[in-house]
Amino acid sequence: MEVKNRGCKSPLKKALMKTRLEKLETLIKIEEGIEHFENQIAETKWSNEFGIGLEFKSINDKNTDRIHTYMMCIERLKERFNKILITI
Repeated sequence: MEVKNRGCKSPLKKALMKTRLEKLETLIKIEEGIEHFENQIAETKWSNEFGIGLEFKSINDKNTDRIHTYMMCIERLKERFNKILITI
């Protein structure tokens, strides 16, 4: 009797089944994603402190919401990073 591989639907499960080299490459990509969001936060904070966000309250509020969203993205990426790191 042949067992069919139904495949993984979860990206995390796929990452857990990868080889060590593939896992390291995934960790690098996650780290690059974290750096991207950190840069976005820095630019958005600059806009609120010195740019157009300083002049317009509505833009400042949107920027503050973006910062919060970027921080949540970073936390999620860190969780993924740690889950993959444990498997190496």
